[in-house]
Amino acid sequence: MAKKEKKFKWPKIGEEGHNVKVLKEEPVDPQFEGWGNLGRMSIAGYRLIEADEGPRIDKLETRRYMRVYRPYDIMYNHSYGRVSKFFEGLLEKKILGTRCPRCGDKFMPPRAHCWRPECNLEETEWIELKPQGILHSYTILGFAAEAFLPQLPFILGYVRIDHCNTLIALRVAMEEAGYSLEEIDCDTPVTIKFVDDPKGSVLDIYAVPSEKPKSRRTPEQKERLKKQLEMISSWVKKKYG
Repeated sequence: MAKKEKKFKWPKIGEEGHNVKVLKEEPVDPQFEGWGNLGRMSIAGYRLIEADEGPRIDKLETRRYMRVYRPYDIMYNHSYGRVSKFFEGLLEKKILGTRCPRCGDKFMPPRAHCWRPECNLEETEWIELKPQGILHSYTILGFAAEAFLPQLPFILGYVRIDHCNTLIALRVAMEEAGYSLEEIDCDTPVTIKFVDDPKGSVLDIYAVPSEKPKSRRTPEQKERLKKQLEMISSWVKKKYG
């Protein structure tokens, strides 16, 4: 008798391993069931095209190419590991960091173990941090990953929360405090705020200036930056309405 071939079974979303007890859950939206298995890199279509190619703009040649379409989607299922408590805290609108019981260094983002060699990987303890910090550095984004394009332009800053020894990257919402983007500068005190419906992601928190930034830019520099930001805003409005 021929051996029956075992059919491969895709795991269900949220399927856990052996001896796992679910303590709390926000179920995955049913629309995502099987979503990660749709494409699997099979060719869905193609184009034969001609395009200019060459080492320099004055040495271009028309060449023929084949371009293929490969749908590839995936649903990630991963653990936050030893720093899970930080993300649980976000669900309750709390900012939880860690502190080394030996040297006293505080970490945000949290670290499971101290970074100092003399502390010999001492396991840290959890503490609740004040929702206050200082903007250490920043960049004004004129382009970003596709999910963030409609929000452009915006500020991504590195913030030191409650005198911690590490920095966390957060969006800085100048407009929420009534300031324009070109007024941003380093060393600005900020307040950490939460989105209305946190999901357990670092995107649940953002920074808002708690006082007027002391901008080092000259009026000419501010005006030039303002015009650049207006160009970006115009492009976003044209693309997304």
